[in-house]
Amino acid sequence: MRSVVICGSKKFREQIHQFCVALEELGVLIFEPNFKEPLPEYYKAETQNITNIIFKGLTLEHFDFIRKADVCFVYNHENYAGTSVTMEMAYAHALSKPIVALTPTTGEPCRDSMIDKVASTPEELVKFL
Repeated sequence: MRSVVICGSKKFREQIHQFCVALEELGVLIFEPNFKEPLPEYYKAETQNITNIIFKGLTLEHFDFIRKADVCFVYNHENYAGTSVTMEMAYAHALSKPIVALTPTTGEPCRDSMIDKVASTPEELVKFL
């Protein structure tokens, strides 16, 4: 079974989830971002230390998903990719994982240069696996 990790902004969490459901129906093992209880971008816990631990944990969890997956898929709807997606793409690239994106551009040329293929539907993505 081939596997895909999905990287994308939490502002597209509903669309990302639907994309993941469609891929699972096509027999793909999916590592989906942890958007179950999304934190606001500038969330602050009771202390800065707790805030740091929470965000570091979420980042490292997704890095683990990237390490386990065969392919990294960037859900860059409206050509958008934020800071977290930038780090995730760099990590996937460092691990020599193929990077497939929803669209060919992310709004930043360095990120765009790491995109190996474009797949605008789950069915197109499955063809690359």
